[in-house]
Amino acid sequence: MLGPRSREACPTRRGRCPRDMTDLARSSASTDRLPQAHLAEILSVVRARLGLDLTGYRPGTVERRIRTAMIASGAPSSAAYVERLRTDRHLARDLLARVTVKVSRFYRDAPAVERVREALAARAAATPGPLAVWSAGCGRGEEPYTLAMLLDDAGAPAGPDVVATDVAPDALAAAEAATYPADALPELPRPFRDRYLTPVLGAGRAAYRVHPAIRARVRTLRHDLSAARAPPDPGRFDLVACRNTLIYFQPALQRRALELLLDALAPGGLLWLGPAEWPALARDRLEVLDRRARLFRAVGGGADA
Repeated sequence: MLGPRSREACPTRRGRCPRDMTDLARSSASTDRLPQAHLAEILSVVRARLGLDLTGYRPGTVERRIRTAMIASGAPSSAAYVERLRTDRHLARDLLARVTVKVSRFYRDAPAVERVREALAARAAATPGPLAVWSAGCGRGEEPYTLAMLLDDAGAPAGPDVVATDVAPDALAAAEAATYPADALPELPRPFRDRYLTPVLGAGRAAYRVHPAIRARVRTLRHDLSAARAPPDPGRFDLVACRNTLIYFQPALQRRALELLLDALAPGGLLWLGPAEWPALARDRLEVLDRRARLFRAVGGGADA
């Protein structure tokens, strides 16, 4: 079971525990603020046109990213941006992509990935069929393809066994294209790169395409973790990876999203969070496998990891 959140039990770069993730992802943006009426209109347009309710996200993060999108659009004022947003669907999708963007790479945070690799190998050895993995908030796909590589390396039978979900259609399209620049690969072990990626020329520069056998293990699906009432396949997943997503939610939404992630786990299933995330409200449902890797196991059995 999860123990008290001491400094040792819950390390961060600053040597202290996040306060239920509420003191993270603070805005360091300019003090310039959008007029609140315009901000409310933008949130309303995003909800109406794109089906995304941003009211549960951290307001500082949302406003900062809206300002970035507004500047990139060339709109002379926030009022002009609102008017364009009402009629320009491409502009609305650009805003959605900027608000929900996640920085990711293959094998990101390699020590944590290695711990997950060990845990998946142990679970694969104890499971006769394919393993089921959910990458929630998958971004452009580096994480789910990394997980598919780990499954293949562990000898787990092919599925498709990785469900990759995100709220942003552009992110899912990038994941389906499965072609990445070289700067997405610095942490990927060379044997994995040689085995699972094929060099190609993309947009006039070197790029890499994920091998068809690994792409076949991944199924993309639009899913809004902030609004959904159920995971894609409740109670089925051997591993749920949701890294660096919960920190962008306000506390009430964090709790609701965490419950949804837990409901997705099979007995003894693994939950993998980001380095600044800690499931303090789930002490009765999880046990810690590795604090630094932020890897947890659902109480109720499962393979040793």
